[in-house]
Amino acid sequence: MRLVFVGASEHAVRTARILLDRGHDVVIIEADRAAIDALTGKLDCGFLHGDGSKPAILREADPKHTDVLFCLTNNDKDNIIASLVGRSLGFQRVVTSIEDPE
Repeated sequence: MRLVFVGASEHAVRTARILLDRGHDVVIIEADRAAIDALTGKLDCGFLHGDGSKPAILREADPKHTDVLFCLTNNDKDNIIASLVGRSLGFQRVVTSIEDPE
């Protein structure tokens, strides 16, 4: 399976590590270059530097060849926007983290 994560939150990194250990192809989209640099030696996956709610970055993640898009930033609004944009670009399965109970 090919899985794309928007955001390198703690939850996303833990999930990505489990999936990598099971032999899956993982890509993490992260806006913070320092976070990518810190994870590069720890995770054997692809990284895209940019805003995961922007269509250009999500297109670069290759929606047609991705099984699941995980929107797991630490910001509900960013997750919702990335999810909606991802669906409009053709990601078939989208998992969205929303912490706000309302």
